[in-house]
Amino acid sequence: LGNLACQKGMVKEARTIIEGVLALRPGFPPALVGLAFTRVVVDDFDGAQAILDKVLAANPEDSDALAMLGLSHMLAGRRGEAEQALTADSAAADMARAIMEVA
Repeated sequence: LGNLACQKGMVKEARTIIEGVLALRPGFPPALVGLAFTRVVVDDFDGAQAILDKVLAANPEDSDALAMLGLSHMLAGRRGEAEQALTADSAAADMARAIMEVA
């Protein structure tokens, strides 16, 4: 629900929803990745990376976190770092790589 709100441009509402989830389940990786997405859409790439670093510290193989990190790096103009993050084999990584191809 938070990601959908974010995609509709309702970033503040998305953060509220995701922060509510995190209040109930602190450190919940999918919610943290969603929170990072709310940073990416407003070009706060450093903020997104800080959140994703927490997820990846607990699970370096989290494919959703790696895909979001790759997307964040790509949008920040850090293509080399994006390619490095997008080594995971997942639907999310495939989508991020497809975006990189057209960017």
